[in-house]
Amino acid sequence: MAAELPQIIGLVGPIRAGKTTVTKYLVEKYGYITASNSDVLREILDGMGIPSNRANLGRLGNSIFKVLGNDIIAKYRLDNLHLGRIVVDGIRYPEEIKRYSEVAGFKLLGVTADPNVRFERTVRERTELKDVGISRDAFDSLVLSRSELDVPELVLRADEVILNDGGFESLKQKIDQTLKKWSSYS
Repeated sequence: MAAELPQIIGLVGPIRAGKTTVTKYLVEKYGYITASNSDVLREILDGMGIPSNRANLGRLGNSIFKVLGNDIIAKYRLDNLHLGRIVVDGIRYPEEIKRYSEVAGFKLLGVTADPNVRFERTVRERTELKDVGISRDAFDSLVLSRSELDVPELVLRADEVILNDGGFESLKQKIDQTLKKWSSYS
């Protein structure tokens, strides 16, 4: 008999903690559908012919959420739950958690990592993309952006928190252990 998995898993954590890696694993191994707020914003920017860089994503997100509410995308997702189990890559606001908590099968998973590890990941990714590097001061100041302000408090509200300071195999084990704990059958 198949395990009863959460209908919605929301991921919360700081930049480069590994939320997208967790999302990809949940999609590949457990059949979740990716629900990324950044993807929605990126699609809007692309449709308008505007580069979908971090700055533009932030400006668009700030505008939409300020006018329509921090939970506007969560409302949309809940209206489309019939499409299957979803993993929300990057919950950023308490209003999103409140909205998703209306579903009995919602779990909030915190993904954290040491700031030095997260900075190294950022530098490595930018090098692979042949992008201009980011200074440590600039990276550390990202926590001051609107979308990051509530993240530390939201991680504390998580049903489970995974520390992602090791390799991918270690991360997969932690995800599997968490889902086993959350499922109805062990």
